[in-house]
Amino acid sequence: MFFKPKKMKSKTITIASNDELRSKVNEAITENFQPTLAIVFNSLKNNIEEIQVLFNDKGIDLIGCTTAGEIVNAELFEESVAILLMDINRDFYTIKQTNHGDNLYKNALQTGQDIEALYENIGLIIMISDFAVDTASIVTGIKDGIGKEVPMYGGLAADDLQVEKTYVFSNTKMTSEGSVILVIDTDKIEMSGLATSGWEAIGLEKTITKSVGNVIHEIDNERAYDIFIRYFGLVDKSDSMEHLLSLQNNYPLQIIRNNDTILRTLLLMDETEGTITLMGGVNQGDKFKFSSSPGFEVIEQTISEFQDLKDNSPEVDALLLFSCKGRHLAFGPLIEDEIEGLYNYWKTPMIGFLAYGEIGNTPNGICEIHNETCSLVTFREKT
Repeated sequence: MFFKPKKMKSKTITIASNDELRSKVNEAITENFQPTLAIVFNSLKNNIEEIQVLFNDKGIDLIGCTTAGEIVNAELFEESVAILLMDINRDFYTIKQTNHGDNLYKNALQTGQDIEALYENIGLIIMISDFAVDTASIVTGIKDGIGKEVPMYGGLAADDLQVEKTYVFSNTKMTSEGSVILVIDTDKIEMSGLATSGWEAIGLEKTITKSVGNVIHEIDNERAYDIFIRYFGLVDKSDSMEHLLSLQNNYPLQIIRNNDTILRTLLLMDETEGTITLMGGVNQGDKFKFSSSPGFEVIEQTISEFQDLKDNSPEVDALLLFSCKGRHLAFGPLIEDEIEGLYNYWKTPMIGFLAYGEIGNTPNGICEIHNETCSLVTFREKT
């Protein structure tokens, strides 16, 4: 007798605190749904070790990170826990957790080489802690280690805008200086996705003439700090933090690379050194323009840009959404319209979080680290 292979199922859970954790997970597990994997996006308000204990007790594999807002299906939450449970075959995925170490690129390169050997064709979901490091070196190192472009999506862990310390975790480990990676066998589980922002370039094209990692020293052979002050002003130094937040949320750099544009958000400004530090590395010689949100219509534009993804993947089993906390700060409650619009394309179990940086493939298929961007990935078990 011929039996049709069981298709992967998934369920979402949202809880306000860990007090509800065990009961909600128990309710989700049934005779017909025995999850093997949990993806958890968790506010720092909730204890990570308690989450680890529960999923270890249940024999469920775990990956996750801390957040600045949690997404479950069509809704945005704060200071809560978002959980995606999946009954995916354990032969189809591997969890790998790494520490950054002293040499970000070298360690990431080794990680990529280790990952490449796991399956013939792979896709990655990656969460990174420590937003101040050059996360672009991590993404580039992993890609170089694999030796080719692969679907790679994820985000930089957050900490409810405390901007102090972020964490990634698995069943047994938790770190504020490392990454957790879900490696998918894409011959078994199809991954498709897109990262897009909708922000518009403004002003003349400029060149980064001196940089190290995510620190820019010179723009057009002039101190980078001086360029920013000339363009955006800083009248009263007592308001410097408020001014910095305004720049972060409203005027990211639009890096022009490989016929794509990649947004980089300002992290720090140093008047003495004349430098600016970005949330993601750049290359010396990169061209860029400043950018600005075109207004609230960017929400509708972003939703529409995922139409092709929906058309090419009309039926999926689960979704992950990584959206920048800066978009939330820029658009306020309208960010919920974006989340709802994306969910309504598929109406399939979806979780996500508001991140300090997003990882995803551009329309040209190149994986990059982004800021002020919305990155969505779909999963579908092949039968």
